[in-house]
Amino acid sequence: MDLKQIETELKAATDGLLMLSETDAPFEFYLAENFQGEELNEETVLKLAGMPADYPYEEMELGYFFRNMTQARPDAGEKGLQQANRFQNLEKKLQELLQGVKVYRIGETQKLVLILGRTPGGEIAGLKTMVVET
Repeated sequence: MDLKQIETELKAATDGLLMLSETDAPFEFYLAENFQGEELNEETVLKLAGMPADYPYEEMELGYFFRNMTQARPDAGEKGLQQANRFQNLEKKLQELLQGVKVYRIGETQKLVLILGRTPGGEIAGLKTMVVET
């Protein structure tokens, strides 16, 4: 699968979907250009975010990150159920298209969120969004 197809599928999966936190933010396709041979670790992720080495950083599993969004509350109604289904679909799509997908949260209150993995061609790609947690 080529990079353009991965981008198209991720954009389709996130179209109109917002990352839920104290502020709702859209998802954007993300490609780490010129990082093909780099290890996907804290040092690389902080470089991608343009932050110093001692900046607040957290790494987590994709399922854990989406855990509250993939489950509809009983009182959420049809709209809540549809949204939970979209997040379930997004989680599956990320795992299907990218290898070794992880979530990286950078920052303190307003956090940059990078959901990254490797494409079949070895590029670092995924999604970018923001969360606010006070």
